[in-house]
Amino acid sequence: ILGRPGVDGMSWIEGWITPELRALLDAVFAKLARPGMCNIDDTDSVAATATVVDSKVLEAAARRDRRDAGQRTHDALFALLQPGVDPTKLGSHRGLPVQAIVTMSLNDLERGAGVATTASGGHVSINEALKMAEGTKPVLVVLDADGLPLYLGRCQRLASPAQRLSLIARDKGCTRPGCEAPASMCAVHHVTDWTKGGPTDLSNLTLVCDHCHALVNDSAEGWKTVVMGKDSPYRGRTGWIAPKSLDPTGAPRVNDRHHVGEWVAAAIESSCHRWGSRAA
Repeated sequence: ILGRPGVDGMSWIEGWITPELRALLDAVFAKLARPGMCNIDDTDSVAATATVVDSKVLEAAARRDRRDAGQRTHDALFALLQPGVDPTKLGSHRGLPVQAIVTMSLNDLERGAGVATTASGGHVSINEALKMAEGTKPVLVVLDADGLPLYLGRCQRLASPAQRLSLIARDKGCTRPGCEAPASMCAVHHVTDWTKGGPTDLSNLTLVCDHCHALVNDSAEGWKTVVMGKDSPYRGRTGWIAPKSLDPTGAPRVNDRHHVGEWVAAAIESSCHRWGSRAA
């Protein structure tokens, strides 16, 4: 619903959109609605037409940015609809083209049923995901029985686009326990730091949002990241160790928020435990 303009010229907009449209908009807003991007009130902010974004320019513009999330979304949509802006030429965001990224299991693909997961944390049906893929060049990522992508090594510090796609398929979002940030809001983190000899291989990479990334450090209050071992039910996944002030046990924990099956199972187990305690 697009309401009538008010006395100040502003119009109210409200309504429902399909999961497919949400996936497409999320991919665009992940870049154009970032702090420092497309700021109408800042002539030096980064424009939508900038296919290559200078990180220092963006950081400076972000520090000047006083808009809330809603205002940034408005300005991003305004910029996208300007004459001369080609949605297919929006450059890249965190090393990947600005486009919807959808992950589905081979089993669901063969059955033609189930749901696919978007990099922004949404879900679309398998049939709709296949329609979205028509006319594109899909990338196939094959996962093993533990849900881990096939090995892909790098001798450079920065992860390749192919590695990022693999991480999106595996992690689906920020791996710090409890964090709900989707993959589209995450950077690639070395579990063992690059400066300490950690390789840029999938087995040593994980997705982490900017906020959680800043929590990883060697101080007494810093978080640590590890690769879960062979004896763990989460073998190969990224475990987070909280500072002793938060968890004296130092036990590594994984994030199940982006893995629907694990999250539901944990909720059921917790519910059964509470009811069992009451019955006792």
